[in-house]
Amino acid sequence: MGMSDYKNVYFIGIGGISMSSLAMILKNRGVNVAGYDMKKSEITENLEKSGIKVNYSYSPDNQKNFETVVYTAAISETDAEMLRAKERGAKIIPRAELLCDITSGYKHSVGVAGTHGKSTTTGMLCYIMDKAKTDATILAGAVIPGIDSTYRAGKGDIAVFEACEYKNSYHFMRPTIRLVLNTELDHVDFFGNIENVIDSFAKYMDTDSGNAENIALVNADCENTMLAAKKIKTKTYTFSTRGKSADFCAENVTENDGYYEFDMFALGKFYCRIKLSVPGRHNVINAAAAASAAYLCGIDGEIVADGISSFPGVKRRFEKKGIMQSGAVVIDDYAHHPDEITATLSAAKKVCKGRVYCIFQPHTYTRFEVLMEDFAKALSLADSVIMTDIYAAREKNINGTSSADIKKYLPQAYYFDSFEKAADFVKNEAKRGDMVITMGAGDVYEVADFLI
Repeated sequence: MGMSDYKNVYFIGIGGISMSSLAMILKNRGVNVAGYDMKKSEITENLEKSGIKVNYSYSPDNQKNFETVVYTAAISETDAEMLRAKERGAKIIPRAELLCDITSGYKHSVGVAGTHGKSTTTGMLCYIMDKAKTDATILAGAVIPGIDSTYRAGKGDIAVFEACEYKNSYHFMRPTIRLVLNTELDHVDFFGNIENVIDSFAKYMDTDSGNAENIALVNADCENTMLAAKKIKTKTYTFSTRGKSADFCAENVTENDGYYEFDMFALGKFYCRIKLSVPGRHNVINAAAAASAAYLCGIDGEIVADGISSFPGVKRRFEKKGIMQSGAVVIDDYAHHPDEITATLSAAKKVCKGRVYCIFQPHTYTRFEVLMEDFAKALSLADSVIMTDIYAAREKNINGTSSADIKKYLPQAYYFDSFEKAADFVKNEAKRGDMVITMGAGDVYEVADFLI
């Protein structure tokens, strides 16, 4: 569809980060927009304040006069709103296809993909583009402080957006630069095994942008990503932060209390010296990826260094929430995959001189079941692990899985069946100089409020 074809659009799952951003972009372009979500949230309340009607219960009349229906990958084919859209003969398109239509036609469009790091890398690119005064269009999976939103509809010739792999959503997208940060087993309810994940990323890398610029930009340090890259025909650039032969290299990496600096080289020549304002070795990878993509967009090295150094992080990524009465610092983080947990807790141990307490809420039963041993290994980096109930999201607990099951791999972990109990335990334990991290992709961030 062309953008002129979107006139009356109904969103199923409008309360999602990406869906709400797309809904607002269409509304700002004069499109009549409404939608459904199963529960009220801060996001849906903001949509309603902007004049978008949000339904929280099903009615056959919800979609009346809306000829186009957009749905998110988490929506089941048997969902009542979806069945109604089919019954009406509406034009039904996935979220990713709408994202493709919105981001088409740009000279440079960067689709940021990977199992983790997408939001942070997108945020870094946003800060770079703003320093370069490109007026870029941005679509992120987390709130970026510089624009105080998850999105911005710019008027320039560059677009930067997250390309999600779940249910192969990114296969609909046509970015001119397909950036892949990493390729790991996740969304096991859909992919099943790592071979399917690798094949999926390969197909994304090999997508034809339909533009003069048609590039895959991939992490040379990630074995699975390189296995995927070997399957493609698209022109490929690589980046590395660990001394591997690559087109873009982070070299002379230094660390000071968990914060990193490095020299960035592009195609064999010095590009810029980057100093990070966000902690953790994993952010060297994110920054190198952002710098590499910026180079391909024609951005000057000094501007790239300035943009990345001014980047304070995105919401729910090692975000400082406040201080407990005891003096312990409270951090909130979105990590919900073992690799992300390892990265976050490794950074925390570098920054914090006291004990690190991790209050973890697993996200989806299938992910926790299949990767439980990996979760235990990652969480063991914390000095104290406190488990809360699993956030079901789109799933049902078919096998009776409990987050307390992790004790077979991590016997010292604590389990509490409510956020209040978990918070009370930590209040009695954490002292000045300690760090408490609420961690997970669900609603565990609410524990931070109890603590502060």
